[in-house]
Amino acid sequence: MLAPAISSFAISLLIVLTSKWHGRHSYDTNEGVQKFHTSPTPRIGGLAMFPALIVAALLLPQASGALLNSLIIAAIPAFSAGLIEDFTKKVSVRNRLLATMVSGLCAWWLTGYSLNRIEVIGIDVLLAWLPVSVSFTTFAVAGIANATNIIDGFNGLASGTVMICFGAFAMIAAEVGDLVLMQLCIALIIVIAGFFLLNFPFGKLFMGDGGAYLLGFLLAWVAVMLPMRNAGISKWSSLLVCSYPIIETLFSMARRYWNKSHPGQPDSEHLHSLIKVKLVRRYFHFLPQSLRNGLVSPFCWIFAVATSSIAVMHYGSKPVLITAGVAALVLYAAVHGLLMRSGSGRDAGAGSHAPLTGD
Repeated sequence: MLAPAISSFAISLLIVLTSKWHGRHSYDTNEGVQKFHTSPTPRIGGLAMFPALIVAALLLPQASGALLNSLIIAAIPAFSAGLIEDFTKKVSVRNRLLATMVSGLCAWWLTGYSLNRIEVIGIDVLLAWLPVSVSFTTFAVAGIANATNIIDGFNGLASGTVMICFGAFAMIAAEVGDLVLMQLCIALIIVIAGFFLLNFPFGKLFMGDGGAYLLGFLLAWVAVMLPMRNAGISKWSSLLVCSYPIIETLFSMARRYWNKSHPGQPDSEHLHSLIKVKLVRRYFHFLPQSLRNGLVSPFCWIFAVATSSIAVMHYGSKPVLITAGVAALVLYAAVHGLLMRSGSGRDAGAGSHAPLTGD
């Protein structure tokens, strides 16, 4: 099963080596409140992972390969909308969200899974009605896909987080004997790993919106399928595994509402942005910038590993999972607040108002 990783890596490398020919359309600029890199970088890593998914589907055993084929087909609207945005910078947030909802609808049609219960009295009565169940599921899938895009701010952050989540889902699937989903999750990790080698730590290639929506959609649908295929797994385990990007998104929405800014407007107060400015830039200023950008990701991975580990150990215990989710929310708020109140981080020799957008 190394072929998907080799395919992903080879195409990623080809994109990097040929960037001078396509960079006019594929480069991510170094301007904006969320930009920390200093040189233009290709942001079409999704183009490397999508073909590698097809390779993985061909190599997997029949059942898991067929399931991955269905997800690849369903992912096309979300991936396409993101990729068009990567090249044109003209696809609105609304249209990208609609595309991910269409992907969710396609996934339901092709796989037959939707969230018809979430272990909440009253809501489960509504979810028993198929139109409500499908609508709720497509909305949730779009939310997680968008959340994955939101955390795609530093080298390896989103791709590493998604691999951690798939690793947790693979372990839970193995524990309950769902070998089909276990094989699927492992294959997805292998595909991402090939791209990851050029994404982390030096950031030679970014996944872009196409890659983020692709991986976010796949993550969301695995999160739907795992508890729906296995009665002993609580739906809250999927929520806890994906809690880092979800919490980041909830805080971003609240912040933009409070500031009366547009929901799609970027800002510089994401947790990963604050870690870069308040911790990495201050204490690791002696490192090259590409390494500093990569160093942000492990701090955030700790959060993802912690929540995923609890979900793996207590995947069937709703009280433990909810308690852990609340604790994660409180911890995030505490760390975010602490970083917001701390002094400005800056490189050695920088002025007291070092810009947030670069070093």
